[in-house]
Amino acid sequence: MGTLGCINDMLQRDKENRELRKRNRERLTATYHRLLDTGKETDLSQITVEKMEDIRRKTLEKEELDKAANFKTMLYLALGMVLILLLVWLLVGVAVNRPATISLR
Repeated sequence: MGTLGCINDMLQRDKENRELRKRNRERLTATYHRLLDTGKETDLSQITVEKMEDIRRKTLEKEELDKAANFKTMLYLALGMVLILLLVWLLVGVAVNRPATISLR
């Protein structure tokens, strides 16, 4: 393909990308407005105090479970790193302390 073909191909791709960006922008705007309208339908005066307390309790329980899971994950990662570092330290220490066994017989 010559220079003119490359230029035409580039212009065609630019045109297609421009149309895609326009379509994506319209979709994003529609989704944004749909989400804004969804929030307006919630009527908090209909929710009882018990239901609010139940929601709050469940939220706190979920946060505690998430914290525990994060702690467990970090603990496993830290232990893994310590084991890897210990293994590397042992392998390097053994390789450095090994005497050269060159025989001139």
